[in-house]
Amino acid sequence: MQKYKEGINIIGYTEGSFGLGEAVRLNIKAAKKHGIPLTLIDYDKVKANPKYQYSFDYPVNLVQISLQDLKSFFGIINPDLFKGRYTILFLVWESEYIAPELLENLNLFNEIWTTSDYCKSIFQKTYNNPIVVVPHPVEVALEANDKQNTIAFFDEKKFSFLFIFNYHSSIERKNPFFLIEAFKTAFGNNDNVELVIKTVGAEHYKKSRQQLYQCTSDTKNIQIFDIELDKNSVNQLINNCDAYVSLHHSEGFGLTLAEAMFLGKPTIATNYSGNTEFMNNDNSYLVDYKPGLIKNPDKNFCAKTLWANPILSSAVDKFTEVYENAPLRSLKAANASNYVKDRLSYHSIGLLIKDRLNYLYTNFEDVTASQNQNAYFINQLQLAKAENTQLQREIRRMKKNMIIRFILFLKNSVRKIKLSIKNSSVKKREYKMPELIFQNAVTSKQNKKDRKEVA
Repeated sequence: MQKYKEGINIIGYTEGSFGLGEAVRLNIKAAKKHGIPLTLIDYDKVKANPKYQYSFDYPVNLVQISLQDLKSFFGIINPDLFKGRYTILFLVWESEYIAPELLENLNLFNEIWTTSDYCKSIFQKTYNNPIVVVPHPVEVALEANDKQNTIAFFDEKKFSFLFIFNYHSSIERKNPFFLIEAFKTAFGNNDNVELVIKTVGAEHYKKSRQQLYQCTSDTKNIQIFDIELDKNSVNQLINNCDAYVSLHHSEGFGLTLAEAMFLGKPTIATNYSGNTEFMNNDNSYLVDYKPGLIKNPDKNFCAKTLWANPILSSAVDKFTEVYENAPLRSLKAANASNYVKDRLSYHSIGLLIKDRLNYLYTNFEDVTASQNQNAYFINQLQLAKAENTQLQREIRRMKKNMIIRFILFLKNSVRKIKLSIKNSSVKKREYKMPELIFQNAVTSKQNKKDRKEVA
């Protein structure tokens, strides 16, 4: 049996300040917790610079990008990624429906890792290879932060509910308009309680931002802050609230919910999707829902999107219960912190990764050669797909080449000149035609007159 150099090549947004970047760094920390050797490849740099140098040091790859990224992935990544290697795709999705055009490349990967059984059930409908649940690890470090003190997010005299979302993650899915409606219904203009919504990315979604501010224009106890914060500042923000709430339509996992629970915050959320795998009635407040289709399709989710619609009366009850019942609030918050620290630590998730890698390396020749009857063909498709998309990329580059562009310009200019000459010739014929008709008519009339005179 061949001895393999054990470790993982991780391809993802390793330095990204957005959700996908944070997610891949969590897996990196979990793997390092158990001393798993890693080669890190920043996918942002791969996309931005064709000359960016990177290598695949291990036989197992972990690709952690979005489903939408797969459209261009095979044309960007070095095809060596697939040669003799086992490639895992780490993927999260937030609807029970996935558009077919997003699925065409899934089966070119040997295995999928995902954050919840909810996501697993979605991928199982169209993906035939192994799917392994690897939740996001959750450990929140609080460091001293002087910058945080310059922004007064909360009124210390009020009970503060907090919700955080990124406009790029789909404002439709995050459902803040319903959250505002539920808060207003529960508390009206009660001056002893407030809702703080922290957003990022509003400058790219001006219409949605305007609608969000209009929803709160008649209230004094709802505040919206659109501001970019580093991770430690976000952690501090969650730690300073009295309760965290998310009345989402769907979550593949629900990282901020888990982070709030880690910090011992009473947490309200829709009783649906990935968050229900670490939230229960003993450690959180779960809002009832009815399944339904998306109302306002966006660039992330099409008209066939199926997810949850939280029920207003249930959401109002949970808001009221958190605010009014302090003993229950404290009990659930303590249970939440203990649960997350026990089940979702770097050590726990790192152990899942380590055990799966041990299995893959112990059975490497089997899983790469006979995992299923199509293993060889999958590998060939991977290579063909990568080579084909790279060829298309080269063709696009050639078209941008100045010499070729100049030749095309000359050809186009000659074509225009010929067309102009042709049009000019047609116009001349059109101009002469009425004159000839008139001359013929005059001649014909004169001939008739002459024949009469002869007669």
